[in-house]
Formats: sequence, C-alpha cells, structure tokens
Amino acid sequence: MTLLYPRITPAEAKMLLARYDALSLEDIRAQAGPSPVAFYGTTGGTPADPGHLGRLVDILRACARDAGYPRPPDDRDKILFDRAGAKALHATMNMTPAEAGQPDVWTCLATCLVPDVVAWRFGTRTHERWIGTGLVRHTFARLWWQAHALAVTHDGSADHSLLDRLSESDLNQIFERRAIGGTPPLARALARELTAQRLESASVSHRAVVRDVTKRLRRLLPFTSFASLDETVIQHRMHALVSESVEALEKETLREA
Repeated sequence: MTLLYPRITPAEAKMLLARYDALSLEDIRAQAGPSPVAFYGTTGGTPADPGHLGRLVDILRACARDAGYPRPPDDRDKILFDRAGAKALHATMNMTPAEAGQPDVWTCLATCLVPDVVAWRFGTRTHERWIGTGLVRHTFARLWWQAHALAVTHDGSADHSLLDRLSESDLNQIFERRAIGGTPPLARALARELTAQRLESASVSHRAVVRDVTKRLRRLLPFTSFASLDETVIQHRMHALVSESVEALEKETLREA
C-alpha cells in the first residue's frame, strides 16, 4: 500500500524558517524532527511510520554527505546531491503522484525532517526552496518529480539513466514548464531526443536546440493532448520536432554567415 507523508501549513513553516535564519547548520540539524502540528491526508494510503521517516532522513543526509555536506557546496556538489537525492526520494518514498502533488508534504520534509540539508543546499533566504508553493522550485519536490517523470520501469525496477544524461539546463527547460514535465511520457520522449547521439553532429549548439525545441513544443501544447497519446507516438512527434528545430537553426546559421 502507498504511503501518506506528514504535512504542515505554510504558516507553521514560515515560523520555523524565521528561527533557522539565525542558526548555524549544526544548530538547525539539532532542531530537526517530527512536528507536533503535522497532519496527514485522510485518504489514499497509510501514514508513514516513524521508522520509515527515520530511514528517509538518513538516506537524504547520506546523499548530502556524499556531496560534501557540511562543507559549503560548489556547483558540482549541488548537482551530485540533486541526482542522488532524486533517485533516493523516488526509490524510498512509496507515494502516488497525487500525494506528491501536495505542497504541504514537501514543506514538512524540508522544514521539519531535514532542514539542515536544505539550508546546506540553498540557504535559508529563498522560501520557495522550503515551502511547497511551487513544486518545480522546491528542494525535494522538484527532485522527486524529475525522477518520477524520467524513470523507465524494467521488471519492477526503475531505470534513471535518462536523468543522469540530462544537464541541469536541460532539466530546467523540461521541468520548469509543468505542461511538459508534468506529463511523464512527454518528458521522457523529449529527454531521449535531447540526449540522442545525432545532436552531437549538429552544427548548432545543444543549448540553442533545447531552447528552440521547447518553444516549438509549447506552441503545440494547446492543440495536442499528449497525455492521451501512446508513448511511441509521442516519441515520433518529438523526433520530428527536434529534426525541425535543428534544420531551422542550421539554416539560420548559414544565412548569418
């Protein structure tokens, strides 16, 4: 059975954040733990027990330590944590997308259970990394959704190789647009095309292709229900879209030469 996770309100979270702002990383960790005001959803699963939550906390802290915690992270450390954390969250949190879409779940995880990890990764001043007002920006929500959308299941196990192949810029282009990242078959199809070997031989930059393709895709979204299409059909559509983009960019480069 799937699990339900503890939640707290944004108002409670803001009070915790105000307290953390004046504390060291070590002191923030000392205050981490279950909240007495946390609550659970009433349907859709079984509340996660303290043992499971403790394992989740240990796993996330282990991912942070592997990326250099508590030493201040550089860009490489941040990406290392994000990739490991995404896989760990997806593998450990037995939750449905409906539960993962509840902002207060992620707010509780960040502000109560592992606030030291969030403070290490992002500091305490950027509230959207702590409070689940926007799931594409939250420290943990964005990682779970990346892993969930890009995972390919084989014999009951999730393959996250697509996630590993994408750069941070690529992930931002896909997942900061919920109409794309929120439709897993579309996100996977686009990710496959953006990491395809054929792009390596293109005479235009990878970043230019990614930006152009996402613009073309966003123009299609109001007229195409990708959620209702078979993933093979979506893959063919994305292959054609990337081909169109590369061809258009190469022609533009020639005109400017």
